[in-house]
Amino acid sequence: MELPTAPRIARLAGPPFAREHLALMGDTERIDFGALDVTRYTPALLAEARSVWQERFRTELRSVQIMTRFLEEVVASGDPIDVYANVAALLNDELRHVGLMLATCRALGADALLPTPAVIAEKPEFLKLPMPARALCTALSMLIVNETLSVGFIRDLHDRCPEPTLRAVLGATLGDESEHDAFGVAYVAQSMRRFPPEMRPQWRAVVAEALAPHERFVEETLAALPAERRTLASWPDTERAPLGLFSKERQALVLERTLGEVLRPRLTTLGLGLQSGVGGRVPGDQRGA
Repeated sequence: MELPTAPRIARLAGPPFAREHLALMGDTERIDFGALDVTRYTPALLAEARSVWQERFRTELRSVQIMTRFLEEVVASGDPIDVYANVAALLNDELRHVGLMLATCRALGADALLPTPAVIAEKPEFLKLPMPARALCTALSMLIVNETLSVGFIRDLHDRCPEPTLRAVLGATLGDESEHDAFGVAYVAQSMRRFPPEMRPQWRAVVAEALAPHERFVEETLAALPAERRTLASWPDTERAPLGLFSKERQALVLERTLGEVLRPRLTTLGLGLQSGVGGRVPGDQRGA
């Protein structure tokens, strides 16, 4: 039987499923999406916003899939049972983010589309790993690298967004992602103790692979800018900020700052420091605010 490959529109089932969904959404259900006035924005900017928030919906749904897999990995690894509740909480957070992104897409006048293909194609070499190694790889790539960078992005967007509805969405997401940060560091620190120290290069390789596309994006984007334009002050994104958007130039600069000031020091603390690449400038460089 062939499964559908075309994008499918995300929907809500309604009763009797609505009760648990509303309970999961909690206070975020009170965000006034009807207050978002899309007529204030140009068609081009609105089209960009719809596309970006649709992609954020798909990204959050992929995070649900990865966190679901991670829960299986920590249970199969024999991790302490109080770890399970924490991973389940992370999963619930990601489900809440999916609901937020769905509501945001609708408020912008766009359908939220499910990712295609529906199943994540895992690498065979990853699936062959023992479960404790799989769990650690997931924590390194998802919680240490991607979640850390995500917090940097969302904080920058939230701090500059004057539009109340989208600022509330970004704020709710930021609060959850910040908690993921702390759990990820604690889990990786404890998980690595079950492996011999000589395996550290393997864990560094996992981190380097997860970082590679982000570093390429920074290098390629900033290489096209003159030195005097490589500051956040040069890219205020005044028109985009109300819709929770930023230019690729500002995105690259925020990414570089997060790499240098947060992620690389965090990796060093965990004993997984990498050779300095992008984000290697000393914190406090004159990049603007």
